[in-house]
Amino acid sequence: MFEFRRTTRLTLAAVALLAALPVSTLAAGNLEKQSHAVVKLFVTGQRWNMQQPWTKGSAYKVTCSGFVIAQGILTNAHCIADAAYIQIEMHGQPDKFQARVKAVNHQIDLALVELIDPAPLKGLDEIRLGDLPMHRDKVVTVGFPTGGRQVSYTEGVVSRIDVMAYAHSQLPSLLVQTDAAINPGNSGGPVFSDDTGRCIGVATQKNSYAEGQGYFVPTPMIRQFLADVEDGNVEGIPNLGIVMQNLENDALRAYLKIPDQLTGVLIRQIAAGSSADGVLQVDDVIVEVAGIPVFNDGRVSFRSGNKIGIGYYIYPRNVGETLPLKIVRDGQVLDIQLTLRPFTYSVIPHMPGYDQVPEYEFLGGMVFMAVEPRLSGSIHSKRFPSSLVPYWDMPIGTDG
Repeated sequence: MFEFRRTTRLTLAAVALLAALPVSTLAAGNLEKQSHAVVKLFVTGQRWNMQQPWTKGSAYKVTCSGFVIAQGILTNAHCIADAAYIQIEMHGQPDKFQARVKAVNHQIDLALVELIDPAPLKGLDEIRLGDLPMHRDKVVTVGFPTGGRQVSYTEGVVSRIDVMAYAHSQLPSLLVQTDAAINPGNSGGPVFSDDTGRCIGVATQKNSYAEGQGYFVPTPMIRQFLADVEDGNVEGIPNLGIVMQNLENDALRAYLKIPDQLTGVLIRQIAAGSSADGVLQVDDVIVEVAGIPVFNDGRVSFRSGNKIGIGYYIYPRNVGETLPLKIVRDGQVLDIQLTLRPFTYSVIPHMPGYDQVPEYEFLGGMVFMAVEPRLSGSIHSKRFPSSLVPYWDMPIGTDG
């Protein structure tokens, strides 16, 4: 009886001690266990030769990071683009394991990889996703950057949350900026919240022209990707397919008969086949997106008086979902239900045709190719027609 009471008192004391610890301390203690689900990818790839599109270039090798979730191994699309052979190195395993691509969305730089033999994953704890972090939240990136073979940890804070262009696709979507070091090899690795211990993103890119500017794909876009691939058909992220103009000019607002209490953006062009095609009209003014007022500079309210691009309420949704809009048309306020369609490109696609054979035709001894970003190396050379350069720089729709 005495021993029971003594043990009980010790247990209660231990519980009290754990309760007194900061949440971040408890999360950090679990970080090493979660890092066992972080893997290293060895990728052998071979890109198409855009000067001779019927051939491929030399094979190359890259290493990246990834991590195990319920649906497979999550990593970056740019890690496995044009991949010919993939191997996975796992914690505590003496050998590498062959893998293959399960699903990919190059627009938001995400991909799922699966082991050909899934046996090594048995008993491994999967990494669980958290929520979109707050500004100045502490984060920890985990991965295998260049310079060593062991798993690496870097710490920082959330610096910025906004709609920005992805380096891999050159298309806009939701991104989170951090000052935690993200270096070559970190790509595809998880970014954890130091407070909750949950994964809040996938490390994806860095700004080589600035200090302390790394970026990761946040969980709203990860969940959009995972929901998108459930049926085996990747439709990508949606957009409105419009070219917008800010309405900070009072004379223009008066000409468009916009009520004084409303703000918004003007529709200048609508892409054929886009979400807006047949529903919205040129000279319509979008004043609300998903019930959120749109400011005259084309942004919307976001957390504690900050502003963010309207893509924040568009890109995390899936193709086929309905987006409520409020517009002003000829002075009348209208409520619109818009069915979202896949991303609409400009005349020349801004995203390279990763994993795709270049389109070309022989005619009279000449080779005619479909223009796309993989030709960008010759965009200012004599091989690239100068008449096409203006189309290259055309707006691509909603850019937040």
